[in-house]
Amino acid sequence: MNNFHFQANPLRRLIIPVIILLAIVIAGVIGYNRLEAWPLIDSLYMVVITLSTVGFREVHDLSQWGRILTMGIIVTGVSTAIYAAGQIIEITVEGQIIGYRRRKKMEKRIKEMKNHYIICGFGRVGHQVAMEFKAAKVPFVVIDNKQEVSLDLEPKGIPYLIGDITSDATLKEAGILHAKGLIASADSDTANVFVTLSARVLNPGLFIIARAGYLDSEEKLKKAGANRVISPYFTAGKHMAEIAVEHHV
Repeated sequence: MNNFHFQANPLRRLIIPVIILLAIVIAGVIGYNRLEAWPLIDSLYMVVITLSTVGFREVHDLSQWGRILTMGIIVTGVSTAIYAAGQIIEITVEGQIIGYRRRKKMEKRIKEMKNHYIICGFGRVGHQVAMEFKAAKVPFVVIDNKQEVSLDLEPKGIPYLIGDITSDATLKEAGILHAKGLIASADSDTANVFVTLSARVLNPGLFIIARAGYLDSEEKLKKAGANRVISPYFTAGKHMAEIAVEHHV
């Protein structure tokens, strides 16, 4: 799953209707020129007033075949023009062009990052790490496969990629070759093992901190290449027990 982080230009949705309109214009001009023996400028004018439905009268009297051609232009051309106009309104109302430009700006920002950290997995642990990094003004980029993550990160100006955290392509897009460290903070220990292994292969000098949900996963993460392994539940439980004992003493 590595398909969301680089969004397509929303204006690409207009390519097909524009091509169809151009084809109708060209066919109409040629049709009037051949069927009615009209000059090209008169033929083009006839096509334009027909597509625009302004209601002007014909340039010249039409033959039977000319009327059939005109009806064809009205049916196909006007419906295509209405569809294209609807797409333009939809793109404008939804703010897709603004969102696309914002996304391209963020992609450029990620590409220019050096000595940054990559947070793989934006769950409870990843979220907290991101907030600490942001408060300390540490450069970082978040990778997660959940699209709703963008609703949280984009308003805060936090660079992110939506995709498979275990994918080499996604890690490269996050700048792993120039990164300082990586936080494997997915909720799945299996995913963290794969992330750690992929990251270590791509950047042997990377400092990797991995989250382990179970104690028996720590050894696997270390073998995969993690420099440090943190077990939040074990650490929290141990700390709580220590506080309880100290308070009792």
